[in-house]
Amino acid sequence: MMTYMIDLPKGTMEEQVLMYLTKYDKQDTMPHLLKVAEESEMLAKEFGIDPTVAYQAGLLHDISVVIPNNQRVKFHEGLGQPILPAEYQLPMLLHQQQSCLLAKRVFQIKDVQVLSAIACHTTLKSQATPMDYCLFIADKIKWDRPAQPPYLKQVMAALEQESLAKSCYCYLEWLFQHDIQVVHPWAKAALEQLRVISQNEA
Repeated sequence: MMTYMIDLPKGTMEEQVLMYLTKYDKQDTMPHLLKVAEESEMLAKEFGIDPTVAYQAGLLHDISVVIPNNQRVKFHEGLGQPILPAEYQLPMLLHQQQSCLLAKRVFQIKDVQVLSAIACHTTLKSQATPMDYCLFIADKIKWDRPAQPPYLKQVMAALEQESLAKSCYCYLEWLFQHDIQVVHPWAKAALEQLRVISQNEA
């Protein structure tokens, strides 16, 4: 049986998200969610994507922070969800798919664009949509570490060239060269595909 299910009171989505986080003592995640939602909305407007959908995806992308990392595998297995070897090695990688599950089941999100973007916001994936790119790069621009992202200049330069795909490629190249803990096959596939796209856009 799925845990982390509660009945949400009426209110704005921001109010519901904060209440949900607070129930599990994770309210300190709220500022990051709001920053990513706002960045995602702004990028969506710039690139002709639905800004309402982009904001909603940003607001819910890390909602599975309520699940402790040492419970992620059990949670996923309990729902009969497949787990990749990389995710067994680093269970935190499951949080993108688990945020999607909670968005769908707790917050009653049905929009496939929102759910797809949330489910790959950490690794990206091959055949990603513009909305997937939008949330992915918004999360990297507004990452949840104290220092400025070391890749930010390159990512922003790619965005100035009006290319969401190239900005995602810049980040993934940096990740694979500097900060990768476990190679997730979705990220590897996305990098390979974006390399071709970026070369064609050059």
